[in-house]
Amino acid sequence: MKAVTEYTLYAKRYLIGYLLVLALFVGILSIAAFYVPGALRHGEMDSALTSGALSMQSINPESVVNLPYYLLQRLSFMTLGVTPFSIKLPSIILGALTAIGIFVLTRTWFRRNVAVITTAIAISSTQFLFLLQDGTAAIIFSFITVWLLAACTFVTRSHLFTTFWKVVACVLMATALYIPLGIYLVLAIVITASLHPHIRYVIRRVARVRLTIAILLGLISVAPLIYAIIIKPSVALMLLGIPTEGLNLPASLLQAGQDLFGFFSTSNSYQLRPLYPLGTTLLILIGIYKLLTVKYTARSYTVLILGACLTILVAINPTHATALYPIAVLMIAMGIATLIVNWYKLFPRNPYARVAGLVPITVLVVGLVFSGLMRYMNNYTYNPNILSHYTTDLKLLDRSLTHEAGAKKIQLVASARELPFYGLVAHYDTRFSVSTDIDPAATAVVVSREAQHGIRAPELPLATIVTSKKSSDSDRFYIY
Repeated sequence: MKAVTEYTLYAKRYLIGYLLVLALFVGILSIAAFYVPGALRHGEMDSALTSGALSMQSINPESVVNLPYYLLQRLSFMTLGVTPFSIKLPSIILGALTAIGIFVLTRTWFRRNVAVITTAIAISSTQFLFLLQDGTAAIIFSFITVWLLAACTFVTRSHLFTTFWKVVACVLMATALYIPLGIYLVLAIVITASLHPHIRYVIRRVARVRLTIAILLGLISVAPLIYAIIIKPSVALMLLGIPTEGLNLPASLLQAGQDLFGFFSTSNSYQLRPLYPLGTTLLILIGIYKLLTVKYTARSYTVLILGACLTILVAINPTHATALYPIAVLMIAMGIATLIVNWYKLFPRNPYARVAGLVPITVLVVGLVFSGLMRYMNNYTYNPNILSHYTTDLKLLDRSLTHEAGAKKIQLVASARELPFYGLVAHYDTRFSVSTDIDPAATAVVVSREAQHGIRAPELPLATIVTSKKSSDSDRFYIY
């Protein structure tokens, strides 16, 4: 009789796992990038306006916050114009790299089986799917966190490409300072480096000249940030994650509790409540328990310090709840590792019992992956409380312009509130111009719903009313 280890399925289990996670990853990218929700929220439009307004001649201090993301988004506009896809493209790219970083980090910190399982659960979670398609800078904190922790790990453990990983770590630390709450990530790493004996030993071996050059380059890279804080001190509060419009602690605690543990709460914003379903939350709680019992490793120092800082900040400013995602992923990994290790302890010498343990773990993983995907797709396709925060107007406008392509001069009439965004779209799209009043010389006029009731009826006949799928306020554009 063959031993368990001699079966092909057992020998190729990691390859099969990698291929399944890769297939899941490709499917998730396709769904989030093109289909669900397939619309924009106002935060994404504001992000696009900030990216479009970047200028070397005059720097807006507030645009320095999340500047790396805005630069990527501006490059996307210059390449593809302003479309729903180009607005979301930087997040899709950073999200893809974050998924890879999650696997690299968990593979470095844990066993291969834990890395595969954790990556599958993490990238199919509602929180990741939201960050992946949201055309704002919310994803960049998770991206920097997972790759900075991975880079620092390689610096201390690997003997290959150490210079490369040192450069990556320094660049990411400088970039983190431009991101809200990024300062806490840098502080967690610095404090860990100063407290942990092995990290101190590694730092002492770095040549003084190289260390001095790295510090000088770091200071130069954050010069725009220092300038912005001097010009507008409130930028510092934004980076620290402290509310700039006053603090209502009871209301903030209530919102944070509902966002994280509101299993019976109604979602009344663009994010689904709770951020993590019950099964994932239980894994996170197991991971937190395990973390609190293992305090002597460098990774425990870093995660504890960063987790404590982020928890306090999210409690007083729940708008940064998405920043907890990388910590949640690490807790999921620790929870999965704990379950596997405890099962193996029950049957230390019985390979068949170990294999039998794969059945409940497989059911758990498949259940969490499937429920995460369905939860996201169903709510961001059919939930009116969430979809009311999204609009398909830009996609409908593009279809309308394509339909009226034969007109010599197409004009979009928008309200004063809509004018900045549609003006940005028109800057990269030569098919139409935009204003708040009708130009008599226009051969085709597209009027937005908001502007329709505030303008004089045009002399051109009404040709088409462009509608959305919403049950109310579905008339979005009037074409004359």
